[in-house]
Amino acid sequence: MRKLFLLLCVTLVLFTGCFGKPSEDKAANDLKSPDPVVRIQAANKLAELATPEAVRILILHKEDSDYRVKEAIKKALAKIDKRTFLN
Repeated sequence: MRKLFLLLCVTLVLFTGCFGKPSEDKAANDLKSPDPVVRIQAANKLAELATPEAVRILILHKEDSDYRVKEAIKKALAKIDKRTFLN
């Protein structure tokens, strides 16, 4: 019975992981927010994700109207560049 329960739990985790919405979608929507603080947090979240999609989203938004958001995006891209595939 325990094995069946464990198998069911693993299956659910894998199933929801495959069909769940990626984290990048929420951050991409947050980068469109009128609040610069929300946009800065989104840039930081994308830096933590460090996926190719996160890089694409950051590049699309690097010309933000707020200088603080521009700086956060610049730092996020640099952080990704230092630790991942862009070297």
